[in-house]
Amino acid sequence: MKALIAGFTHSKGIAKQSGKPFDMMAVVALTPAGNVNKENFSKLGVGYEAVELPVAESAKSALLTLTYPCNAQLVIAHEVFAGRLQAVVSGVEHTIPLIEQPMKN
Repeated sequence: MKALIAGFTHSKGIAKQSGKPFDMMAVVALTPAGNVNKENFSKLGVGYEAVELPVAESAKSALLTLTYPCNAQLVIAHEVFAGRLQAVVSGVEHTIPLIEQPMKN
């Protein structure tokens, strides 16, 4: 799946309400904003919308090395999460950085 990737996030901790641990990774991809016009709902979209895609552990190291934003080919796999089959980003290929990053001091 070709995507314009804005970033990568990895969040982990203890949920306030349930007290259960969580560990979530996501790619933030930008998709063209769409228009919707239904009987009870309408939306005008201009530019891009951010969409979070779940990430498998196997893709983390590759995502940490990218320069963002970039165009890339996302490799999609399927994993069971909460008893349901879910599409996840399992890798990334053919990346093209879109802007030059400033040097860190």
